[in-house]
Amino acid sequence: MVEHLEKFFASPAKRSLLFRLYCLTQEIQEGSFPDIDRLANLLEVSRRTVYRYLEMLKDDFGAPIAFDRKRGGYFFTEHWVFPFPELTEGEVLSLFILVSVLRQFANTPLEAPLQSLRKKLEKFLPSPFKTTPEHLAMMLSPFVLVLRPRVEVSKVFGALFEAIQRRKRIRITYQSISSGEKTIRDVEPYHLYNFEGIWYLCGFCRLRGELRDFALDRIEEVTILPEGFTIPPDFDPQKYLSQAFRMFRGKVCKVVVRFDAYQARWIRERIWHPTQKITELPDGGLLFEVEANPEEVKRWVIGYGSHAEIVSPPALREEVRKEVQKMFAQYFQSDM
Repeated sequence: MVEHLEKFFASPAKRSLLFRLYCLTQEIQEGSFPDIDRLANLLEVSRRTVYRYLEMLKDDFGAPIAFDRKRGGYFFTEHWVFPFPELTEGEVLSLFILVSVLRQFANTPLEAPLQSLRKKLEKFLPSPFKTTPEHLAMMLSPFVLVLRPRVEVSKVFGALFEAIQRRKRIRITYQSISSGEKTIRDVEPYHLYNFEGIWYLCGFCRLRGELRDFALDRIEEVTILPEGFTIPPDFDPQKYLSQAFRMFRGKVCKVVVRFDAYQARWIRERIWHPTQKITELPDGGLLFEVEANPEEVKRWVIGYGSHAEIVSPPALREEVRKEVQKMFAQYFQSDM
């Protein structure tokens, strides 16, 4: 039967049919004697299609389906289980990870259809979903939202998603986080992405004449304009996103950081950026070299305190020195 299934559902279209047949089977197995209209409504297909599905189950899978005239519906004349391929532990785990990752789409127009998808999966695959989620949640958290925006972004997300699909320019009212200034910008929207729970738009800003990233929770208004645009053929969203050390793009330079022996143990265990190079030092420390935005690397290095030191470029080292002086003044001179 397994070989028969693999042959029967060789194409993607037939694999999707598998779920409809399984759903039909589950409905009949509940023992409520569903009729044609009920099954057609459940599967969102025509009555004629339901008749075809029933014949397919009987002829191709040997399902003992019969019609009870008194009850006006279908039933199984004997115990029968749809020969759906059993999920491995890894496949069940993958489904739970998928459901967890879907949390990042909360408060977006995609939340409702994704929740609908989950319900359908629960219907098609009841055993894995209904017997182990609580147990698995005690063992694994595959996705954690580090940050949550205080501003509702669903309306903005929907407008941007539509503009990207239709390749239409947009006009946004945007508040800068650095200056607090509000500006009106015409943007060609390329790509939406999520970083640590916050949604961002990557697009060509016609005001600045370059690619920019816009946090959706700082976009106050969006208007889809009639003018269309074309995304450059050399634009690769994944390549674009990988250019940042974490979030900052734009100006990039080579930065060298010295980590002492204590912190080096953690630094050498991670790949922090595709361009990184590590040179081991005799004292157990290391030199960490990366091509990235200097401002973002500066913030990262300061977080390690005395265990990290900017070696080059000299200008960035001087910026960190001044920052440390200000911190010293805040923590010590105020107490004198």
